[in-house]
Amino acid sequence: MLLKSLLSACALLSWTGTVSAALRRYNFTIHTGSNAPDGYTRQVYLINGQQPAPLIDINEGDDLEVFVQNDLPVASTIHWHGLLQRGTPHMDGVPGVTQYPIPPGGNFTYKFSTGTEYGFYWYHSHFRAYYDDAIRGPLLIRPSPSRRRPFESLTNDTAIAKALMQAETDAISIMLNDWTHNTSDTIYATYFENGVFPSCVDSLLANGMGQVRCLPDYILEAGTGLGLSPAPMTMAEMKARQMAVTSSSTVMAAAATSISMASDSTSISMASMLPQSSMTGMAASSMSMPMASSSMSSMSAMPTSLTPRGCTPPMMFKPGYNESSLPPDTCTNTTSPLTTVTGKAMLGWLALNLVNSGSVAKLSVSLDAHTMYVYAADGMYVDLQEVKVLYMAVGQRYSVMIKLNQIPGDYALRFATYPTGDMQQVLEGQAVVHYSNYAMMNSSMPAPYNASSVWTLVNGSAKGDATQLDPTMLAPFDGNRPPSKKADLTKSFQISQTGIVEWVVDKYTYSEAKVPIIFGNGSDGWVAGSTLHMPYNSTIDIIMTIANDSMDMMGHPMHLHGHKFWVLGSGHGSFPYTSVADAPAALINTVDPPYRDTTDLPASGWVAIRYVTDNPGAWLLHCHIQWHLVSGMALVLVEGESQIASILKASNVSTASPTGSMTSATAISTPKPANSSTSASISLVVEQEHRGVTMAVAFIAASALVLAVF
Repeated sequence: MLLKSLLSACALLSWTGTVSAALRRYNFTIHTGSNAPDGYTRQVYLINGQQPAPLIDINEGDDLEVFVQNDLPVASTIHWHGLLQRGTPHMDGVPGVTQYPIPPGGNFTYKFSTGTEYGFYWYHSHFRAYYDDAIRGPLLIRPSPSRRRPFESLTNDTAIAKALMQAETDAISIMLNDWTHNTSDTIYATYFENGVFPSCVDSLLANGMGQVRCLPDYILEAGTGLGLSPAPMTMAEMKARQMAVTSSSTVMAAAATSISMASDSTSISMASMLPQSSMTGMAASSMSMPMASSSMSSMSAMPTSLTPRGCTPPMMFKPGYNESSLPPDTCTNTTSPLTTVTGKAMLGWLALNLVNSGSVAKLSVSLDAHTMYVYAADGMYVDLQEVKVLYMAVGQRYSVMIKLNQIPGDYALRFATYPTGDMQQVLEGQAVVHYSNYAMMNSSMPAPYNASSVWTLVNGSAKGDATQLDPTMLAPFDGNRPPSKKADLTKSFQISQTGIVEWVVDKYTYSEAKVPIIFGNGSDGWVAGSTLHMPYNSTIDIIMTIANDSMDMMGHPMHLHGHKFWVLGSGHGSFPYTSVADAPAALINTVDPPYRDTTDLPASGWVAIRYVTDNPGAWLLHCHIQWHLVSGMALVLVEGESQIASILKASNVSTASPTGSMTSATAISTPKPANSSTSASISLVVEQEHRGVTMAVAFIAASALVLAVF
């Protein structure tokens, strides 16, 4: 008990913010640029010249104001992924739902309170697929010192407890994302022309840095499974593929090959592909693969091998197109610099805030020779879980604590595409985690290579003895529990691919309204089939299931704006119950389920979520795979209709469409600040309110406690 009190006192004394709640102001300019994050130069869209965009770093309880000047030749918006926007639904940043797009040459001021929210989030463009062009950045809300931390349970030693708190304070934010050499507009046009789903990417980046890493021929010839496929292809998946490509006889052969490969788990490893100039001596390769089996060699004539970039050949085309219509797939290695994260060996701990900010790829994340203690998910503290391999759907965030207990040196932080459903690509990216002691502070000391310290294969699969994250066990640390009563309303959504370039959340294809839905019945989207009006202050269960007649049975990362939700359960196959209450207790957790804003809907499966409609607004529910969203895989959930109107009126929100170079959050135009430039511009306004007095009292109390202890 004394240790916990002392830990809280230390946290209060080391609080990096001011003793008062603050208004944090940032000035952003979105503009075109040229960059080569993986060694290949292409046009990018940047915020203040940075890739990734600037870190927004504020404290719990702060208000945030971000002025956005759009100097792009295209429209844009900024969405604050995971933030609830309580009382400010018009600040969510979704064109056609909460605002008009910011036109080229225009600007918009986002201003909202973070309230009691804390943790790691991110922001990105929500217009078309432009966040793929680098309009994305990290957002950190530092938790109040008074909050208990899950990692307190790791020690009873006061010095270690203090080190853990310091590690969280110093946590490094890392944005992981897939990357393409074509711009999103080019990919968008090609996708809607030929119908080939753009799941094949060129590289993986960590904080805007990476390399093109081409696979050796023997891995390309083996296919995505490498003999350790996560699961054999289901009959439903086979059926879907047959429906999608009835003219092709190769699909079932590919499925059979994947299944036969999965039966052989004997593996060998190969040497590093990492340039020695960047990671000398590091345990640099996870390129392990199965020994060829007789069933594989008997099917070797069938076209089951991967393309040069490690992708399965496309299966769906619009009429008049086939594989010969596509440009040749190529891959050329690059040796560009990698992101290096520096830990402190003397501190003994390193904290990382990780986000999958990509477009299409689910990622497998691991750190050679080290385990990770997951202590937060989607911004919220969770029951501690020790893992070696962390799987991250697009949009999800995890905060991890790492004990620096190995020989000081360089270790590979690996993040690989995880083949699932039809997102089939074998690709690994890496960053460097470096730590040294004082004696070797200015020298480079490579860590000894040990193949057994690499937890994953190159396709992202965990090795047999590597512990993997179990997301169902990430119960909220603060005891946040769902309403125990039966839901007031249950909605069942059939997720489906209804056309070559058409996806739906439930029956109707979503398209952006011309007038934002939040403006009420004056919007052309107010009565659209993809807009649902939910009862206010009610408990809602949503059961999402992959439709049996979907052209594709793959899984999806589902994200709900304006809310966090409890993930009551998920599984493969159908959900043959009309409500959660009818399902057996073994399938559903209403006691301590995970509390997320983004969750995985399994391939050929289902997921059940619960939330409370206590936040007036128009909130988008959508797949976070970019090309599914632009193909219509979304719907809007409206709640608190009369309250929305009152909020907009009180905020003086203009409902007029922007017509010149200026748009703003209110009817009063906000001029561009004089100090706005392509460099990061940040200002701080301290508001002397009752929250400031509370913080001052807490600070004095903490000081008194420390004096009493010593």
